[in-house]
Amino acid sequence: MKFFKNKSIKLLLFLLIATTIFSNDNTFYLGIQSYPETEMKINGVSINSIIRDLFKNELKLNVTEVHSTWRDSHNQLEDGKIGALGLVTKNNVRKDNILLSKPIFSENLYIASDKKLLKSPYDLINQTIYVFKGDEIPIKHLKEYLDQNNINAKIVEVDNIDDYKNDFYLDSEFIAIKSQNKLLVSFLAPVCIGVNKKYEYLLPYINNALNKKYNQKISDYFKNLPLHYQRQRFQNSLTKEEKEFLAQKKFITTSLEDDISLSIYIKNQDKFIGILPQYVNKLATIINLPIKYIYNGEEWLYIQDKFKQEKIDFLTLSTTNERKSNYIFSEAIDYIPMHLLNHIDSGNYNVGVLKDGKSQDIGNEYFINKDMKIYDSTTELFNAFKKDEVGYIISPYNIYDRDCNKEHKDIKIKDIPVNFTFSKNQEMLRNIFNKAIAVVGDFDKSEIRSSVETDQKEYVIGLIEESEQKKKIWYIISLVFGLLICKIIFQRKLTKALTYDQLTNLPNRYLYNEFCKKNDNTKGTVIVIDLDNFKKTNDNYGHSKGDLVLSEVGKLLLEVFSKEHTFRISGDEFYLFYENKDLLERLEKLVTLGKNSTIINQYNISFSIGYYIKNIDETLELAFEKADISMYDAK
Repeated sequence: MKFFKNKSIKLLLFLLIATTIFSNDNTFYLGIQSYPETEMKINGVSINSIIRDLFKNELKLNVTEVHSTWRDSHNQLEDGKIGALGLVTKNNVRKDNILLSKPIFSENLYIASDKKLLKSPYDLINQTIYVFKGDEIPIKHLKEYLDQNNINAKIVEVDNIDDYKNDFYLDSEFIAIKSQNKLLVSFLAPVCIGVNKKYEYLLPYINNALNKKYNQKISDYFKNLPLHYQRQRFQNSLTKEEKEFLAQKKFITTSLEDDISLSIYIKNQDKFIGILPQYVNKLATIINLPIKYIYNGEEWLYIQDKFKQEKIDFLTLSTTNERKSNYIFSEAIDYIPMHLLNHIDSGNYNVGVLKDGKSQDIGNEYFINKDMKIYDSTTELFNAFKKDEVGYIISPYNIYDRDCNKEHKDIKIKDIPVNFTFSKNQEMLRNIFNKAIAVVGDFDKSEIRSSVETDQKEYVIGLIEESEQKKKIWYIISLVFGLLICKIIFQRKLTKALTYDQLTNLPNRYLYNEFCKKNDNTKGTVIVIDLDNFKKTNDNYGHSKGDLVLSEVGKLLLEVFSKEHTFRISGDEFYLFYENKDLLERLEKLVTLGKNSTIINQYNISFSIGYYIKNIDETLELAFEKADISMYDAK
C-alpha cells in the first residue's frame, strides 16, 4: 500500500480486496445493540442505521448482523465472535483484543426518572438509585457525586435498568435524555466504533468514512434528539380533541411589543429578537406548527385592540388583576427580573411605570400613588426617562438603556413570570400551550438566555454603527470637537455596560468569547471555578444575599488574578486564564482569602476548582471544557 499515494486509488484497492474477502461465505459479523433508543429514527435515520450504512454501503462488506445486549456485544467483540461493534465506550473496555475508531460522540452520565421530580441533588436524599450490575466506572462517578453533595442514597445494582425507569436510575445521556427529570452526574466517556484486532486494516477506512460523511450525520441526529423527545412527550399529553384542533390549524398568530428589552423588532431583517420571540419560536418547534407574527409597524395599543377583537390568537401580557378578569393565561414559561432604574445625578423622585403592566403593579406595591407617573407605551416611558421627566422607572433591565446619555444604576426588585395571554374563547389553545411549556427544560432556558444575550449585543453594535454613520456629517460640518469627545466617553460607558458584569465588575461571556477568538494559539493554564452551596444560599437567604456572595467572590478573584483574564460566565461559574508558573501559589492564596472572608464563611461557601494546562495547538474553548470536567471531579 506504500506505493499508492492517491487516496481514491487506495480506497478502490481496499474495496476490491474487501469485496473479495467477504464475498460468498466470507461474512463480516457486525454487532448491533438492539434497544429502542438505538433503533429510534429521527428524520428517517437511527444510530444503528448509520452504523449499518457505514459497513454495508460505504465499506461494501458482506455484513451479517449479530443482535445482542450491551454487555454481551462487548464480550463477543473481545472474544472475536464479531468483527466490529457500533457503540463502544472508550473508558469502559479491555483494549487487549480490540481497537477503537475516532470518537463518534461523547457521553455524559445522568441520574434520571420518567415519573419522579428531580430538580436538585436534594431530591435524592434517602432515595434508591438503580444502576446496571457491575457497571464499575458509572457507579464510581455516582458515589463521588453523592459524596460531594452530602447526599445519603441507596445504590441498587440490577440486571435490567428498563424495569426501573419510573424510579431514579443511572444511565448515559443517550438513554437519559428522553426523561425530563434528570441531573448531570459527570462526564462519562467518548463513544467509538470497536473493531477486533483481526480486522485492524479496516480501522483507517472506518475513520476516513467517519470524517467524510458519518460524523455530520451523527451530529445532526443528536442535535435533533432532545426536540424529538419533547415533541413525543407533548403529543402523548394531548387529548384527541386537542390533536384535531391542531390538525385544522395552518398557523397560530401572535404579536410582540417592538421596543422593549424582551422583544425588539429589527425592521431591515423583518424579525424579532429577545427572550419572548425565542420562547415563542421554541414552542412553535414543539407544537410543530408555525407561529405567525402580526406586525405592520402598528402601535402596541392597536395590537391589543386586535387581540380584544380575537383577530390575534395570543399575546404576551403581564398578569395584572384586571387582565385576569378579562383573559386567561398560560403557565409561566420562565421568570425575568424587574429592576428599578434611576439616574444617579437626578433630583427627580417620580417613578415612571407602564399602564396596566407589571411595572404598575410593582409601583403600587412599593411606592405611593402621587410619586408615580403612568405611561401608555414603553417608548413613552423610556423617552420620559431620557428627558428626566422621571428620575426612576420600573422595567425589565435594558442593556442598551435607550440612549439615556446619563449614568444610571439599577436595583433588582423581584422576578416576574413570563406568561402567554389568550381570550376566554381560546381555552383549548391555552391548554395546548401549557402542555408545550411543560416539556421545556432548564437546559432549553439556559440556551435561550445565552443566545438572547448574543443577539442583543449584535443589535447594540448595529445601533452604534448606524448612529455613527448618521452623525459623521454633523461632526464634519460642525467641527465641534467637544461633542465628539463626549460621544467617545459615552461609547466607552456603553461598551463597559455591554461587556462587564455589573455585579462583580468582571468581564462577561461576551469578552470571554472575544478572548478565545484572539488567543487560541496562546500557551497557559485555564481555570474553572464553581461555588459550592451557592444555590442553598439563594434558596435560604434570598437572591440579594446571593448577589452579595458573588460580589465578594469577584473582589477576591481580582486580588489574585488580572481583570482582563478573569470572566464571570454565568451564575456562580468563573473562568480564568493564567500564563505564569506560580498557579498553585495563586490558587492557595485565593482559597486562603476565601477562608478569611466574613461573607464567604457566613454563608458556608467554598470553591470547586478545576484547571488544565493548554497545549499551543488546542483551542481555548476545548481547554476550558477539559478544565470544566476537572472542576466537576473536584466537586
